[in-house]
Amino acid sequence: MKWKRIRPRWRFNIELTVDEVMKLIESKLRGDDDKVTGSILLNHAYLKIPDKDQHYWSPEFHITVEKAETGSLVRGIVGPKPKVWTMFMFFYSAVIVLFLFGSAMGVSQWMLGMDAPWLWSIPAALILWIGIYLAAFYGQHLGYDQTVLLQNFLRESLNINTDNDPQ
Repeated sequence: MKWKRIRPRWRFNIELTVDEVMKLIESKLRGDDDKVTGSILLNHAYLKIPDKDQHYWSPEFHITVEKAETGSLVRGIVGPKPKVWTMFMFFYSAVIVLFLFGSAMGVSQWMLGMDAPWLWSIPAALILWIGIYLAAFYGQHLGYDQTVLLQNFLRESLNINTDNDPQ
């Protein structure tokens, strides 16, 4: 499976009630499978890799189950741990601030006929943004096997045929 975005998403309908879906996931979590841990809260399931197998880029799988016309709508999003996600959002925000502040200062200085060293913040911010974006994809590459493990866990829990892979 190729990722289309940094945080891959799942969405599919299943002909089970919300409670039945959550009970299937919970029973699989309590089973013999020691490759995935997690927790359940109402209609949310959080699947994780056990601490002993985790690394910095290990993903988490957040699943939400909602009542639909015919059964349930199961949605999932795979992403990094919250502290990693927060760090990336901080870096993106810092680069945006650098770009906006630096370009405003640089253009102002340039229009006034002054030396405009702040104009260097424009290409610097773009290079930093590309670097952060590439680092995210590198981390996604490192966590790929664990992402597949988490998705397969959900497939097995709900007896989903892998030929009809949810998107």
